[in-house]
Amino acid sequence: MRIYLGGPMFTRAEADYNLALTSRLRNAGYSVYCPNESEPINDKSLPAVSPETIYAFDIAALEEANLLICQVSEDSGTNWEAGYFDCLSRHVDPGRYYGVLGLATDMRLQTRPDAGKTGVENQAFHVNALVAGGLLSSLGVCYDETELFARLANIRVERE
Repeated sequence: MRIYLGGPMFTRAEADYNLALTSRLRNAGYSVYCPNESEPINDKSLPAVSPETIYAFDIAALEEANLLICQVSEDSGTNWEAGYFDCLSRHVDPGRYYGVLGLATDMRLQTRPDAGKTGVENQAFHVNALVAGGLLSSLGVCYDETELFARLANIRVERE
């Protein structure tokens, strides 16, 4: 199974997490595309690296994948990838494109909302309802890596 790992990738901590998770996925026998490893498009100082180049490169990688892991975040690029991949899995080739599996490790998602607090005072993390609905309607959401690896193993058995 070929996995596209979608998620925020711009800080050192995000990149380190993505690379560590990619390594663990590969050690479990999965083929993984991690955008942090995309040498041709990661040096944004090069004149040839434009938004259109990045888009074309990442779309090609999405279309080579069977499954997208979407790290639930506020990253608009990841949400774009999830929507694109959801369309592939629903309308293009459901046999080849399995769907989108959410990985929601943000600790604020473990916090119950407090109706007495609004805005920044409420520590519960809000996930856009369209994104949440899409993930729940596709392959679901995992809240830690143990759950993620168990769900991937089940998908592998079901689909391959």
